Amino acid sequence: MRPLAALLFAALLTACASGAGRSDDYPQATPRTVWIVGPDGRALGQANFTGGPHGVLIQLEFSERALPPGWHGLHLHDRGDCSDFAAGFQASGGHLGMNRRIQHGLMNPEGPEAGDLPNIFAPPSGVFAAEVFAPYVTLSGERIPGNANSRERLPLLDEDGTALLIHAARDDQMGQPVGNAGARIACAALTPQP
Repeated sequence: MRPLAALLFAALLTACASGAGRSDDYPQATPRTVWIVGPDGRALGQANFTGGPHGVLIQLEFSERALPPGWHGLHLHDRGDCSDFAAGFQASGGHLGMNRRIQHGLMNPEGPEAGDLPNIFAPPSGVFAAEVFAPYVTLSGERIPGNANSRERLPLLDEDGTALLIHAARDDQMGQPVGNAGARIACAALTPQP
């Protein structure tokens, strides 16, 4: 092997051994817990966001009868603003990662958007909880670029934060733009400042 080629090969091996470029090399924020509020501004429960090397784990805890019984769509939205609860949480903007190249829906061959999440189920009575994983986001203020093996991850704690929205009906995971999930009925604002 020629000296220059040997030197480049050694540098490549060192980079691989150190784990350079792995998703767990990116700093993650401390876990965050925020209130989930309903259309009257009343607290319905809490959402806990925990960043990991491959995405963000979201744990939801609800008080009894916090949501109407049945399935509900769950999405991450562009802005961490739930202040306009009487107007249907429109200040939260559209879905995180919504653009012309990627369509809405976990089952969509042209998707999913970074903000698309599985549905949750609310029982007719009793307290309840759910846990979902969001692989295309990071609990930080920095975007993580994609590579040949992974998509980019969008920051939840950028300058205007992110909102977790709960819809009145289940998301069909295909329909545009929100999977026929209906009205926004609950919101949790995740902002850069705790």
